[in-house]
Formats: sequence, C-alpha cells, structure tokens
Amino acid sequence: MRKSLLLDADVLIDLHSLGLFQWICKSYHVHLTRKVLEEVPFYKKQGAKYKIDISADVTIIESIGIESLGKVQNEAKEARLGIDPGESASIAYIDETDKEITFCTCDKAAIKLISYMNLEERSISVETALRNAGYREKNLYPRHLEKSFKECIKEGKALRIQFKRLV
Repeated sequence: MRKSLLLDADVLIDLHSLGLFQWICKSYHVHLTRKVLEEVPFYKKQGAKYKIDISADVTIIESIGIESLGKVQNEAKEARLGIDPGESASIAYIDETDKEITFCTCDKAAIKLISYMNLEERSISVETALRNAGYREKNLYPRHLEKSFKECIKEGKALRIQFKRLV
C-alpha cells in the first residue's frame, strides 16, 4: 500500500516545474488541501506559464476544522512565524487527523512551525520523499534538501524552547 503524502503549495509548484509531479503520484497517495489548490493554479517553466495538472488519483481535502486552523494561527503568532493560508490549512489538517499522512513542505516558516508544534515526525523533506520514491537525480533546489529541512526543524525546536508557554 502506498503511503499518503500531503503537499504544500511550493512543493506542488516545484514538482510540476521539475516534471516530477507524476513521479510522486506513482509512489504516494497524494493529498492537497483546497486552499493549496486555490493558491497555485499555475506554475512557470522556462518563462512560460502552465496550468497545474492535478490527476484523478489526487485526494482533495475539502474541510478542516475551525479549531485546528485557529490553533495553527495562534501557534504561528506565538512563534512569530508568518504562514501562508495553504501551509496553515495543511498543518491544521496534519494536527487534527488521525490518518497516517505525512506533510511534505519546503517552506522554512512552515517547517519551523511544524517543529514548534511538535509535529516533525509527521513531516518530510522533498528530497527524502523523492529518494523514497526511487528518484536519484541531483536537480533539486537547495530548499528541497534534507539538510535544509533539518536546519529548520532545529530552529523550530529552539523557538519552542524560547516561546512555548510550558505550564
């Protein structure tokens, strides 16, 4: 059985521009929040604009609890991180669901917030997701690398120590 992977907007755009979206779809059951789809109707490649191609095997998450969204916004504010609506919705979904799904992001603020909220075990770098799918090319962007991901996780943990109100 394929593992489930929740993509953020940056990853969706980058996978399309690198021609790797179908590769990911063959290896994972891909999920996207409705908010992510609204954020990224197009991607650019070699100066041209292309429509995001969502294949039929992608699951769209239509509803996310208001309480979960509020929690993510409050946690982001507490950690002093600016989070886009798509990432906020994705993190809220990861936080509220009991389904086995992993959040794949390359947004530094989102990665830090995941760590701040102690959800890093439910997240993955783009590089690791692709490597687990058998992709071995070296054409990834620096923000996709596991090294960058781990640095942000570390920074999120530091923010958690600094700002979290532990009572």
